[in-house]
Amino acid sequence: MKCVVFDNAGTLLRRVTAIKQLETSNIFYETNTIGIANEKPGRIIVVMQQPTKELIKHDKTIAEYMKENPEKFEISYSQKSIEKQQLIEKLENDTTKISQITTTAKALIRKYDIEICSGSAIIIDTTNGVIEYVYTAGGVFFNETKNTINTLNENSYEVYIASGDNKQSLNKIAQILGVNPENVYDTANREIKKQIVETLQNQGNYVYMVGNNTNDELALKSSDTSILTVEQKEELPEYLLKSVDYKIDSIGEVIDIILKNN
Repeated sequence: MKCVVFDNAGTLLRRVTAIKQLETSNIFYETNTIGIANEKPGRIIVVMQQPTKELIKHDKTIAEYMKENPEKFEISYSQKSIEKQQLIEKLENDTTKISQITTTAKALIRKYDIEICSGSAIIIDTTNGVIEYVYTAGGVFFNETKNTINTLNENSYEVYIASGDNKQSLNKIAQILGVNPENVYDTANREIKKQIVETLQNQGNYVYMVGNNTNDELALKSSDTSILTVEQKEELPEYLLKSVDYKIDSIGEVIDIILKNN
């Protein structure tokens, strides 16, 4: 069987984001959160599993929330391996309140007409044990997303979604696109995405991986055919652009590539 594994934000969904830099209190609208994390080796992205509208009801620090609810957050992107308990210990002295996320959620809703609220996340400097950014993300489907998934389904390709986004938003996306919920992997970091691809290959499948940034790098390298989409128009490292089999400007081009290789 032939399988197609998609990242979500920036691949299936045109991502929009409101980010607050805590040191300056500035809010800006930058989609390339992976790029921000990559600016420092010790930075990681932590995704909150609880929907934003419920998360912001808590009147406590983010560190306290994470310590009390370890099942409600996941490390979705990191350049170096770190365990949850290690992270909680590193944030022991951080005083950032959950209410900081409220400001990014409100800013996102004011600025954009979004189809999907992907949820909220934080960027942490693990070297210094400091939360540097909080953000809320959402988005709209790219013009060709729905048609691309429909065409793959009609041609009996098995479609998967492996993303760093939270479970609630991915389940909604899968329902809209007609993707089997058992084929959806939430808060999938670089290693998990790679494992998904390799597991499918070990089961005898030919695997296409479609991603858009360095968080998809390992899965792209492991896949039988790697496809990098630049439809989100983010700045990407040159090595990533040169390492893939195909670079596309629109998600709809996936169909041409796959049917040509059929």
